[in-house]
Amino acid sequence: MIMKLLTFITFIFSFSLCNPNWDIVEKESVKLLQDFIQIDTSNPPGDVTKAVKWLAEVLDKEGISYETFTVDEDPRRMHILAELKGSNVNLKPLLLLNHIDVVPAEASLWKVNPFDAEIIDGVIYGRGALDMKCLGIMQLMSLILLKREGYIPDRTIKFLGVADEEILGEHGVQWMIENHWDKLDPEWVWDEGGIGSTDSFPNLSAFAIAVAQRKSFWVDVEVTGKSGHGSRPFKGYSNEVLAKALNNIVSWETPIDINPVISEMFYRIGNHSGGFDGFIMKNIDNSLVKYFFGDMIASSSTSTNAMLRNTVSLTMIESGYKTNIIPEKAKASLDIRLLPHISADQFLEQLISIVDDDRVKFIPKRTPTNNFVSNWDTDFFSILSEELNYEKPDALVIPFMTIGGTDSQFFQAKGVDCYGIIPVMVSEEDIQTMHGIDERLSIKNLSMGTKIVYKTIKRSCKKN
Repeated sequence: MIMKLLTFITFIFSFSLCNPNWDIVEKESVKLLQDFIQIDTSNPPGDVTKAVKWLAEVLDKEGISYETFTVDEDPRRMHILAELKGSNVNLKPLLLLNHIDVVPAEASLWKVNPFDAEIIDGVIYGRGALDMKCLGIMQLMSLILLKREGYIPDRTIKFLGVADEEILGEHGVQWMIENHWDKLDPEWVWDEGGIGSTDSFPNLSAFAIAVAQRKSFWVDVEVTGKSGHGSRPFKGYSNEVLAKALNNIVSWETPIDINPVISEMFYRIGNHSGGFDGFIMKNIDNSLVKYFFGDMIASSSTSTNAMLRNTVSLTMIESGYKTNIIPEKAKASLDIRLLPHISADQFLEQLISIVDDDRVKFIPKRTPTNNFVSNWDTDFFSILSEELNYEKPDALVIPFMTIGGTDSQFFQAKGVDCYGIIPVMVSEEDIQTMHGIDERLSIKNLSMGTKIVYKTIKRSCKKN
């Protein structure tokens, strides 16, 4: 009788531990996010040492094992790797990836101090509130909850907080991969890249899970010739040649090119929307539909346009040192973003033909090599989708290609399936505060995101 009673009490106790009190968790998560935001990790300069120390103290308190890593070439760059060890050594881990650094903030332009983490009407304001200290805290809180309840996963769960993401630094994830791949080697990576939005897509709330990203291809354009006096211009001086070349480049409308991720994304949206518009979206990769409707769809927003074609942005022009001197050298920089399946060499050939001038030299400065697209037909993607829809049943879950770049690209280059989403539901206005003014996240969203992360981790890492 006593044994039965003890067994029943143990069952009830275990059950209560496995179902967190989300009101308490919310308060704890808010405090953690505020503390995290209040540590200024602006990059530049990119000093994350205080934040890593703070994370280590939190993990110490919870009895979660971890390691820290310092980059010898720049000790301000540190990384922290924690884990809940799985029982099956044959399963590769789930890696919860987040970057600790944030972009700088001009305090005079904000309505609150960007590093005070002030709460106004249930909303936390601060640099990193969305990009991406919030996801770091959701992941950290989930790890804490699982540790407290004595959860032993089948698949090891790893938490990796890194430096240097905001400047695509070689001393961030790239450094960890190059120096400590044996400690990582994940099956799946959960990173940033996508988000839940109420209005980024017309008449649709959607969770966009990034499975691919456009590749950054940075190229300098240079012309070198003779110098001279500004009062005696001559044919073919450097600035003239460069100006004509740049005019050709910025006037070039690159062709629409539908890759498999965007095809699947539009298919799901079209299937959800129905009607004629839905038919068009479901068949966006059909040559006739693309010919007649592609430009119309691309022109609906700059973000949509960037999903449907390679883009070229003229970002810097350098030339001259005195008004009355024709300089011998002129230079410009291009930020080229390539679709996943397009090679840098292939695109450069097109660019050279558009300019069609041997005097213009193209010098690649950052050449991408990653062509990998994560598989969205996996257990992890399926479980994550189910948990997102559990919290927001009316939201459509779609695979997505982020138009910027994240640390996932370096894992994808190793053939790892990466999934990028901050599991919150916000407006386009909120999204625009990332890298902008008054960056923010509601407490309600932080709480919902923590639930989604916790449940997804627990389901995807348990025994089948």
